[in-house]
Amino acid sequence: MAGFSVAIPSPLRSYTRGAANVRVTVASATPKLADVLAALDTAYPGIRFRMVDETGRVRPHIQIFVNTKVERNPAASLPRDASIMIVGALSGG
Repeated sequence: MAGFSVAIPSPLRSYTRGAANVRVTVASATPKLADVLAALDTAYPGIRFRMVDETGRVRPHIQIFVNTKVERNPAASLPRDASIMIVGALSGG
């Protein structure tokens, strides 16, 4: 089992009852980003769909950082105890 700290952006905190940082555990010996997103959705129903579309791809306006690297592939393997930060794109003029 591996534990992951996940930073949640303001627009998604309504799913986490206002929490800016949450911790999820993944039972896989070789955890993947998709496992973390599934664990988030188990703990906070509906949050995954805001980050991943119907085909399983990370939505274009979402950036997911694993430690300091942007990761867009849900099948990517994660280092144990990685810090994950979810960022929603901002736009304006």
